[in-house]
Amino acid sequence: MSEKVLLIPKIENGIVIDHIPAGLGAPILRAIVAHPDARHVVLTLGLNYKSNKLGHKDLIKLDIDDLPASVLEQIALIAPGVTVKRIVDFDVDKKYVMQTPELLVNLVKCRNPNCVTNHEAGIATEYRAINQRRVQYKCSHCERIFFLNELERLAAAAESVVSR
Repeated sequence: MSEKVLLIPKIENGIVIDHIPAGLGAPILRAIVAHPDARHVVLTLGLNYKSNKLGHKDLIKLDIDDLPASVLEQIALIAPGVTVKRIVDFDVDKKYVMQTPELLVNLVKCRNPNCVTNHEAGIATEYRAINQRRVQYKCSHCERIFFLNELERLAAAAESVVSR
């Protein structure tokens, strides 16, 4: 008889980011520590755990009450479909499945070299989803359409605000 062993112990209070496709834990971790409110948080990162749903997955546990909205937006861009759970007294208090936002404001760079956002300082990039699955986005300035995976995240995106 085999007994399951927890490789990362349960947390009493904090945030668990689960069902991260293998290999995306480190980029999510970078997005978390880039935010000033989460920079000095105690955390645990697990890589390449076996998963019935994904085959292999990554996992992050954080000793923090909540994540800033801008960090959650970054997580949704990096790995849509991950589960974010708030843990209180060892139990799941709230659970969210992250989805890409309908509107991306100052989160990604426009790939059109002629777009005004690439030439004039102070103009925020803005994209709106053009389909239900939110995999294609249209630039509000140059009106070019891109797949989400073609767009490069901005370094300053941790300070952005996105409408959902």
